[in-house]
Amino acid sequence: MKPEVTQILLQQALREHPSDILELASNGYHVRRKPSSYPPKFLPHNSFEDVDDDGLSFWDQRTIYVEPHVRNLCQTPAKLAYWLKEHGQLRSKWLPIQATHMLFNTCAFIVLSGSVMHGDVWSKWRAAEKPDNWKIMTKVEHTKRTAEYLALLEKQNPKGKPKPKINEATISAIARPAALAMNVEVVPDYKEATAQPKAKRKRNRRKGDKADQSTDHLEANDTSTAAEVAEDDEPKSKRRG
Repeated sequence: MKPEVTQILLQQALREHPSDILELASNGYHVRRKPSSYPPKFLPHNSFEDVDDDGLSFWDQRTIYVEPHVRNLCQTPAKLAYWLKEHGQLRSKWLPIQATHMLFNTCAFIVLSGSVMHGDVWSKWRAAEKPDNWKIMTKVEHTKRTAEYLALLEKQNPKGKPKPKINEATISAIARPAALAMNVEVVPDYKEATAQPKAKRKRNRRKGDKADQSTDHLEANDTSTAAEVAEDDEPKSKRRG
């Protein structure tokens, strides 16, 4: 929790506002996590090494990427998890939320209890677009889009300096990219980024501009010369001299 709280304040908060996740021990002093919020009973003993046929790890199957409606919400993991739980209409199979990991100030990974890789269930939940104004996708989709974006940058600037590869052993398991299936093709197919830029609109000319009037006069009368137009623009007193 940020900022860190004292044991006494935490006890007082739990007495005044009971939690679905935390509880006080029988002695009234120690705070512990309720057994009902523990990881599911079917959790493999070696969950971080357990992978499916596509090479996707057990926890990556249960991880989603989020960009909340509030820019700095990810800086407070407890608030982030609470907001998703209260306003996200999550399926019961995905609760409780197991962990959160901030990537940047505006985005984070959230680990759920159930798999989000079932396409029909996932698509129906995302159709509700809850919480409001949140961007959410599976970790697999986030990894795929990130790879496509990097491929697009390389295509647009092939001579650019390549970014140094990150040593995945030095970062936490939740922050590592998900494994993509063998049949997933990473293609930089962003039409918005690759489309030809639109032609610039010509600025509307002001009617009172003499220079523009001269230009318009030339365009209207192909037989007129620049010298004739200049002579027409000269003051009459100068011509008499």
